[in-house]
Amino acid sequence: MNKVQHKILEAVGVYRHGRLAYSTFSQEHTFSVKKAKVASKVPGSVFAKKNNCLVLTNAWFRESGMYVSWGTIGGLFLLGAGLAAFFAILYKEGVFNISATLAAFACSVIGFVAGYPLLFAAKSELKLQGLRYVVFNAHSKNVHFVSDVDFQPRTCRWDECTFCLAYSAGSIEGHYYVLTGYLFNEDGSVKDSFSFDDYHYMSSSNEASRDRMIGDLSSRFEYVRRFMEEKDSLEPIEEYLDLSPSLSEAAHRLQARSKASDGKLFHVIYSIARAAFLVPFSVQILGHYIFCRYCRLPQWPQAVIDECGEEVFPTR
Repeated sequence: MNKVQHKILEAVGVYRHGRLAYSTFSQEHTFSVKKAKVASKVPGSVFAKKNNCLVLTNAWFRESGMYVSWGTIGGLFLLGAGLAAFFAILYKEGVFNISATLAAFACSVIGFVAGYPLLFAAKSELKLQGLRYVVFNAHSKNVHFVSDVDFQPRTCRWDECTFCLAYSAGSIEGHYYVLTGYLFNEDGSVKDSFSFDDYHYMSSSNEASRDRMIGDLSSRFEYVRRFMEEKDSLEPIEEYLDLSPSLSEAAHRLQARSKASDGKLFHVIYSIARAAFLVPFSVQILGHYIFCRYCRLPQWPQAVIDECGEEVFPTR
């Protein structure tokens, strides 16, 4: 991958700009791997819990497929619009009209420049990023993860990794925070990073919402800490993820925290909103469905497979 393609992936969000930044917020909310601070809560995105291993998805797993769906649709639309303008101008003005021919070529170039990044992002989500997850091995005290930096499998010791809360993304609707692990160089700069378990969506930035976010993610990290350090009285995990979801299961993943309401007014409003967003929501469901079935799976060294057991790692 060349530098231009790398910049394209940064621009469309495949590469996070802050993946190598250990922010002040993260420094203030760094966890101890030895001491409990809160009660534990079952993680929200678990692939497996067996053979002394806990396998958690990366923080954005349930959104995986967004580039595959919307990137492909948007890219094809922009390319098609450019080509349509190209042929329309030539058909109307003829190929011997120099100014019209140049305008036609300009339209096709604009369509390519606008559409290619989205199509490249869709391909990259499937074949470059692929499936990312983290394996916590309580017996060996190793953490096997897929890097946020280059999407390659890595291994580190449990106690050499710095775990913290991290700001991941923001929009006009709210902010997203995740559990993150950092590895540092000797000079204190970030060498590698990875996220794990589901993100926390904070719809408002008031103090109560912030406290709920910190409490939620801290409790889910405490489950991981107790699994690695204590392994006693851990709450059972009732639902596991796999790479063969039905379309309805893919829809549930995208709205994992949606809850039913007894209020009639809320039910009517929710029904109208769901109908209004049915098409875009269905597009993203299909993208996640395709991602799970065709994304690149990490290739672990045989030593890691022998350590954890082949049945621990997600397969199709």
